[in-house]
Amino acid sequence: AKDYTASMSANVISTAGDATLSVADPSAIATGHLVNGTFSLPQPLQGLGVVRTWDAPVSNDPVTITFKQSIGATDALRTGTYSKTLTFTLSTTTP
Repeated sequence: AKDYTASMSANVISTAGDATLSVADPSAIATGHLVNGTFSLPQPLQGLGVVRTWDAPVSNDPVTITFKQSIGATDALRTGTYSKTLTFTLSTTTP
């Protein structure tokens, strides 16, 4: 069993009165799980959802986004690459 982590950075700029940075898996196939062909990992990818919120305009705010994938000692793994296309959204409710 082992946990694997990866991180990436984002530079957030918003002139809105508030902002929310979120990450989602829009796929209808094994949503929230990394996949390798038709095979998916049994444990979900962690780090999806709301990453950070702001209550005022923001300019050049660096944000680190961290993902974690847990692999169980008895989880079956296939050779090849596990991946997933994620959608990052910066949204506001106060224009």
